[in-house]
Amino acid sequence: MSQPARREVPQGRSSRRSAATAALVLEIATAAAGERELDQILATTLDRLRAVVRLTGGSIAIVEGDDLVVRAAIGPFVDEALGQRLVRGRGRSWQVVTSRTSFVTGDLQAAGMGVRTSPRAARAIRSWLGVPIIRRGEGIGLLEIDSTRRNAFGERDHALLDTVARALAGPIDLASRYAAERRAALLRDAFIGVVSHELRTPITTIYGASAMLRRRGESLEPAARHQAIADIEAEADRLRRLIEDLLVLSRAEGGRVELARDPVLIGHVVRRACAAESTIWRGLPIVFAEETYVEQVVRNLLTNAAKYSPEGTDVAVVVDGGDDGERGVRVRVLDEGIGIDSAEPDRLFELFYRAPVATRHAAGAGIGLFVCRELVAAMGGRIWAAGRDGGGAEFGFSLPEANGETERD
Repeated sequence: MSQPARREVPQGRSSRRSAATAALVLEIATAAAGERELDQILATTLDRLRAVVRLTGGSIAIVEGDDLVVRAAIGPFVDEALGQRLVRGRGRSWQVVTSRTSFVTGDLQAAGMGVRTSPRAARAIRSWLGVPIIRRGEGIGLLEIDSTRRNAFGERDHALLDTVARALAGPIDLASRYAAERRAALLRDAFIGVVSHELRTPITTIYGASAMLRRRGESLEPAARHQAIADIEAEADRLRRLIEDLLVLSRAEGGRVELARDPVLIGHVVRRACAAESTIWRGLPIVFAEETYVEQVVRNLLTNAAKYSPEGTDVAVVVDGGDDGERGVRVRVLDEGIGIDSAEPDRLFELFYRAPVATRHAAGAGIGLFVCRELVAAMGGRIWAAGRDGGGAEFGFSLPEANGETERD
């Protein structure tokens, strides 16, 4: 780690800085005790820091599951940085959070480092100082400042950021708890809603078709009898899938879904979920996952693709070793359906969210993709959605490789 040379600070300036620091910490505490939203508190903190520290920009990111999400930012690169999600890994920002240890460098480029949240910033930023935001011994966020000048930050800047990070830990923790309570309430409502509404349709269909077969089975035309049986099978399968999703919702209500992860031959699981063995995937890494839930995710994605694709079009499942240096297996479901608006990929995985075009195309409960996201996250993977060139959509997920082992047929 590169350390800037120590610089003496005039006494008058030091006193003014101490007063400004005390005022900043007091404002954070006062805002946290009031009605202000967390993002407003974070933005105000950065704005006040700019008056105390000679910086170019800065940001505050909060841990959300396996992502470090930039919730507030200042400086010339704010539009690129705000809202960025850094997937858990070995990057500098995550290292500060997980190790609960600050990091400072006087010249990022000389050290062979860069700023991942902004391509423009990566070319311009020289100095970087990041401190972890810690609550109850756990890293819950990151406060960082940067500068286009070399060796811009000294010991006093480091001490100031440590103080501010400690002041922010309480408000962030309270906001996270409040968000968790709201999420639990939403999931409880979702559970009740699915039980009271979504389960009613398949149960009614199964009951009606069964009653008709019992009363008129002998007199029905063969085609009508076969159709009634097919309706019962289809609605029973729909009922089974709804119950599986409800089990995930009930687990998610208590917090993050926890699953036991074992080595899984994902090619076999995907083939079973697709109910066909027309394709053989060779040399796939073995992944750490829970086999039942991998299959549930694949079935949900296949059902989603079929629901929003015109009759007669293809739905393809592609399984490969991933790219961009990602160690694991990537599963992609590709359809030729209604596609995805470029502004909504992340929202598609929110509970109850359904795209406007999707609601006009087919009915749904708005929980299937949310369940996929929860299960993939619990297995240490990531999930995404994207439009395809020429129309249609790609829904995919990746899972981490297990100890470098490789699946063989």
